[in-house]
Amino acid sequence: MPESDSPHSAEYFGEQRDFWWNRDFLDLMATRWRLREATSLADIGCGLCHWSRLIYPYLKTPARFAGIDREPRWVAEAPDYFRRDFPHLAPDLLHFAAGDAIHLPLPDASFDVVTCQTVLMHLEKPLDALREMLRVLKPGGLLLCSEPNNLWNCVTFTSQTAAETVEEVTQHFEFWLRAQRGRIASGLGNHGIGDLLPGYFAQLGVAEISVNLSDKANPLYPPYFGAVQQAILVQERQWKQNGIGPWDRGELRRNVLKGGGTEDFFERAFAGLQRKFETEQNAIAAGRFHGGFGGVNYLVSGRKPS
Repeated sequence: MPESDSPHSAEYFGEQRDFWWNRDFLDLMATRWRLREATSLADIGCGLCHWSRLIYPYLKTPARFAGIDREPRWVAEAPDYFRRDFPHLAPDLLHFAAGDAIHLPLPDASFDVVTCQTVLMHLEKPLDALREMLRVLKPGGLLLCSEPNNLWNCVTFTSQTAAETVEEVTQHFEFWLRAQRGRIASGLGNHGIGDLLPGYFAQLGVAEISVNLSDKANPLYPPYFGAVQQAILVQERQWKQNGIGPWDRGELRRNVLKGGGTEDFFERAFAGLQRKFETEQNAIAAGRFHGGFGGVNYLVSGRKPS
């Protein structure tokens, strides 16, 4: 990603990101991953450390932490977020640095746990990043990746779906499939990489491979009370109003065309998505919209062979 004062990732760092995981689920996974045995953690593509701030407390104290991100803004801002959550942490245990996922500024075999969340999905060569993560991992250490299949997350059914024609539903799916294939063809990553990670781990010789799905859903239902539902609704409206994130028309057009779509198909499908959004917003305002909104989000882990 190009460096800038407002990196593309900032569009996805809204309040809704704080509600991605259920704490009791992480309690279970921390036990399965034996995090209490680990005394060091490296978060690759750390952003504001939304993910690592959740799993760091499970490590054996005192634990070292390194946050690596290619965006200077996050390298500058993330330490304040980390220290806010762990105010008594000794400064010499924290290290933040700018670096690319395929050229990590970390020594060989230096961390017990190396992790990333929604990072590999943006990379042209995710296998190279995984090799680099394994390089800095100690023998027997845990490689832990949280990545989605966002294509399926785009076609969830809601209370409005039954009113859509089969042609409308399939057009929505084709639009996002072509956008995904266009991203891959342009070297912008694969938003369905979660499905492929177990095979990548096996290809790289990772041992004790384990694959789990997050148990988190983000349902919407009237009267839409609570911090989680409000955060989701606010984020969706901001994206649409500002034409960013999943509503970046220019980016979507490039990807759909690169994925084999025509100009005519893009215009028709994008207009259809806009109508769908407005219909849903009207239903929300009338208190008639609801949906389960479960996602396909993988947690793939394994051990570096000793």
